[in-house]
Amino acid sequence: MMSRGEDRSGGAQPEPGQDPGPGPQAEPGVQPGGGPRESGGGGGPVNIGSMSGGAIATGAHGRAVSYSHTAPPPQTDAATLALLEAVRALRADMRVLAATDETAAVDGELGEIEGEITRTGRAGAGRLAPLRDRLQAGASAVGMLASATAVVQAAAQVLG
Repeated sequence: MMSRGEDRSGGAQPEPGQDPGPGPQAEPGVQPGGGPRESGGGGGPVNIGSMSGGAIATGAHGRAVSYSHTAPPPQTDAATLALLEAVRALRADMRVLAATDETAAVDGELGEIEGEITRTGRAGAGRLAPLRDRLQAGASAVGMLASATAVVQAAAQVLG
């Protein structure tokens, strides 16, 4: 058994259909940060000199997930900021959908666009136009979400 830590920075959300829960919780018979109660907690001390963001888990059943959002560069225009907000909202709303190849593909595209905006302050038409077309077609459950319409509208503003 091992600990697990995930850093889902940049606004990434849990896989669709997966509940992130309230955070790390001890399993029955397990002390937080350690092994089974009978073994006295297992493991030694953990020292972290410096940390900025991310997630840390310790102990046999430790689990930690970081859901931080990265801010785009200050020169990002209002239309791109609106697109970023719409992309993040759609990714959050997609968690209620059953996981499929389609939802995974759309989430991947949204993640790429979100990452591009937070790195460069803009989204390239090469990524944005195909996503807009896919969502506009409404051929999947993702296209039926109200937040998908907001992404289509924001993408249209950015693309001109």
